[in-house]
Amino acid sequence: MRKTLFAAAAIAALAVMPTGANAQSSTVGGAIVGAGTGAVIGGAVGGGRGAAVGAVVGGTTGAAIGAQAEPRYVRERVCWRDDWGRRHCRYR
Repeated sequence: MRKTLFAAAAIAALAVMPTGANAQSSTVGGAIVGAGTGAVIGGAVGGGRGAAVGAVVGGTTGAAIGAQAEPRYVRERVCWRDDWGRRHCRYR
């Protein structure tokens, strides 16, 4: 019965995973997927305590991996003066 509950909880967590373009969506999504997977594997191996430990370890690892997957954009401001002395700026 416990294994079924943990499997259902993991599937429910995966179903509500955020897919927005927020800055933290990869981190949160990685934590949710990691926690769900860790709970399922830990529940199958060690019962209730294994599921709890698996969820914590999987969530932490998933958050760390998800944070590294986020794209890093560095915008640089470039300015110049045209032939008439007017200043123009653009972000790259």
